Amino acid sequence: AKLVILILYELVAYGVLLLILIAITFCQLCVQWCSQSEMDPVFVALQPHLLDLSRNKDTGFLVNYIIKGASKEQFALFISSLHGHVASLLHHTIGASVVDRAFHQATRPQKRSLLLELCSTELQLSKDLAQEKQCRLSVLNIISKHGLQKSSVLQHMTTIIQPVLEKGIVEYSIVHMVISEYLTIADKTSALDVIRQLIPHLIQGSSVLDEDVIGQLIPHLTPTKSKAQKKRSKAKKKRSSELLLIRIMQTKEGLKLGLACLKHGLEKDRKRIIKSLKGHIRKLALNDYGCLFVICRLSIVDNTELITEVVVDELTKHLKELIFDKNGRRPLLQLFHPLCSRYLTPRELFYLNYNVPSPVSKAGYSFC
Repeated sequence: AKLVILILYELVAYGVLLLILIAITFCQLCVQWCSQSEMDPVFVALQPHLLDLSRNKDTGFLVNYIIKGASKEQFALFISSLHGHVASLLHHTIGASVVDRAFHQATRPQKRSLLLELCSTELQLSKDLAQEKQCRLSVLNIISKHGLQKSSVLQHMTTIIQPVLEKGIVEYSIVHMVISEYLTIADKTSALDVIRQLIPHLIQGSSVLDEDVIGQLIPHLTPTKSKAQKKRSKAKKKRSSELLLIRIMQTKEGLKLGLACLKHGLEKDRKRIIKSLKGHIRKLALNDYGCLFVICRLSIVDNTELITEVVVDELTKHLKELIFDKNGRRPLLQLFHPLCSRYLTPRELFYLNYNVPSPVSKAGYSFC
């Protein structure tokens, strides 16, 4: 009798799992192929459960699909549902990818409301603050304007950032922005501690939420991929194996974190960074922000033998390609005429002069 019960239990458990997978696949197909009017009932049905789905490894990608295809009103509802949960989601590997997807898609006021929640619990209650027309979020300006306690804001941001660093969930733009803002108000010890915790994560590969998990489990229920889709999937897997340092060079906040690690890390940290970049210098040099990172590394004169071996030798190897590329030629020009305004814009020079305020006196790597 016990054996029969055990067999029946396993069959039921398998059946429940299969039903769940079929339901998830159905929702995925609806999001991918249905019209907006056909999608509306799906969103209405799932909307109360989106936060829970955002934390599940098998359904997190589905939430990304849903918010990608959501109407403006539906997306606003989702953003509202995130309030009070942004920090906890960022501490979850899958949840962080959902928050970052929403952050990329959000309007400026919506982005500000998400970021403010990570700066202070007091700011979560201020609806007017999220609607202010500012060029960018500045924690220092907010503290000054609203009379907040700097120590309280710093403590709150520390509780947000520390678990993120411990878990290595540092590949997302919203995380880069929060860490950058934290560094503007942190004391020297705290700032350097965050930078040194960040470096090991930057010199290893990054994790990517696998949106094809259902297709792997029950491929006969998903449509066959076109050649273009297969190519994009292959490119995505390749990106996931790249150094995180290379991937974050797609944004100015990612560049700022990279520069902070170079300028304020220890000499042994810079040595680890440069060694990890062996074979990747060409790719960085061709990137809008990556070329500035290479310029910065050339400008910090320590361990010249290693810089020559890893950076200069690779630049020389791809000389022809780099010379004829608008970004690629900049590290080469840096070797002949450092930080010249003829090939660097004022904004790019501003980025290169970026320093974390508290430890800057010790580091001394200002290009002014």
